[in-house]
Amino acid sequence: MANMPPEFLIDQVQNVNVQGPLVTVTYGRIVRAEGDKDDEATNTMNERVQVTMTTPNFLNTVNALGQIAKRIVESKKTSDAADEEKPETDAANEKE
Repeated sequence: MANMPPEFLIDQVQNVNVQGPLVTVTYGRIVRAEGDKDDEATNTMNERVQVTMTTPNFLNTVNALGQIAKRIVESKKTSDAADEEKPETDAANEKE
């Protein structure tokens, strides 16, 4: 079995740094303060991983993620529309 790259659970982009031809994206993970589960103001952002790439590769990545986001939104709309139609169909079947 081949070595798998490490996987990180992240919450959001923490920072984007552009230096010449390189772009570094820092992703972070929200850490709740101990004993305070409701107050978001006390949460902190811990750096989880940095990804560095060339500017063209960064732009390709942003474009790819944008296309994926569009597909997710379209899929969600289709799913929501199907869910809205389903109860009407069920109600029509109950009348029969």
